[in-house]
Amino acid sequence: MLTSIANILRELQEKEATKLSQEHITHAPTIGSMYEGLTRNLLDRAIPVALDLRVVSGFVEGYDKRLGPQTDAMLVTGEGRQIPYVDAFVWPIQNVIAVFEVKKNLYGADLDDAFIKLRTINDMFGEYAQNTPDAKFEIGPAFNAFARLTGLYPRSREEIAGLPEELQFFFHLLVTEQVGPIRVVLGYEGYVDEFGLRRGFSEYLEQNTSISRGFGLGSFPNLIICRNNSLLKMNGQPYISPLVDDWWIAVVSNSENPIRLLIELIWTRLSNQFKQYFPMDDTLQMERLAPFLLARIARRGQTIGWEYQQHVLEKNELMSIEPTRWTPRDVDENEWVILQQVANKGELDTRDPHFRSWAREEKFDPDEAISKLVSDRLLARVDEFHVRILATGDLITAFMPSGQTIATSETDLAALWMMEQLAARKKAPPGD
Repeated sequence: MLTSIANILRELQEKEATKLSQEHITHAPTIGSMYEGLTRNLLDRAIPVALDLRVVSGFVEGYDKRLGPQTDAMLVTGEGRQIPYVDAFVWPIQNVIAVFEVKKNLYGADLDDAFIKLRTINDMFGEYAQNTPDAKFEIGPAFNAFARLTGLYPRSREEIAGLPEELQFFFHLLVTEQVGPIRVVLGYEGYVDEFGLRRGFSEYLEQNTSISRGFGLGSFPNLIICRNNSLLKMNGQPYISPLVDDWWIAVVSNSENPIRLLIELIWTRLSNQFKQYFPMDDTLQMERLAPFLLARIARRGQTIGWEYQQHVLEKNELMSIEPTRWTPRDVDENEWVILQQVANKGELDTRDPHFRSWAREEKFDPDEAISKLVSDRLLARVDEFHVRILATGDLITAFMPSGQTIATSETDLAALWMMEQLAARKKAPPGD
């Protein structure tokens, strides 16, 4: 369903943007207002009617009543107040779900303007969280994102404090990314292709990270869209990649339908916040995500911060990257038993003598098997000796007619994949 909706909205966006480009208007504020209005119209169509949500423009209000910069579009809940005699609103930061900066032409100067405005909104939310003692956040999704990133799933917030400082740094970023406003830059024209957008943002970072503060990973927009191309932050809501040798693929690029990515971000946030089920994808074709910016935690003396490394791809290399189709992980008999034991008990103590005795009887290394399941993010380590299922939802295991045994927590995709497998089997000639 998600991909179908995204395709419909993308076609509508392109059609309406073409109409706007043919208007003989040279007044820059009016041109900007037209594209902002189109964006708000598209967002309205992507939001479920049943939820108490609105798309407005205006100003974000901080905990201290100070106003942020003028925003082109905000997805909001709760109550705000209308500014007299204009169609604009002031909305409290805690009720802002997403903020959008809309640009007709997205190049360096416009990118800088959008980056700074959205960074200000992010800072305002941080100030609200720090200065509002009674603010309560349910951060289960951040724990899940942390586990998918690191392979570790601490039992509580208190146990986070016992982790190395670098891992605490990751965790606190993921919490902020989960509960703070989604920040999106949307350019209708500008950088002509995916390669140009990557190069433009890379040059922007090079010009600023060596001379300016405020370019930590948390300050980056969640999504930058220009034409059909986008840069996506892999913050676990829902996209993320695992750490490899302390490096995190923190930003990727995409040259497909950016509205699909945008809806994924918004629906994931709404699902987390309102505890509503949103029908996810209706296709097994995964988003084509090309690594762009790697990040890791670095120390300089007593200071801890972000170090970046660009994953350089030439234009022909970028164009050769193909999307992949989702498939569940195959598991062998021993892995299946381990997963069942962990799921039944909640946690498995890897020192358990019955567990070790069973592994000896089956003639396999239990530590190696568990490490592989953690590496593939079916399990996560709670501490040195305990593991748990990584997913917060259901774990599906299934014995397929083909002889495969599969395991996954992606319930929607698993159902679609199994239906395809069964349909293909019915079509196969007898005996195959």
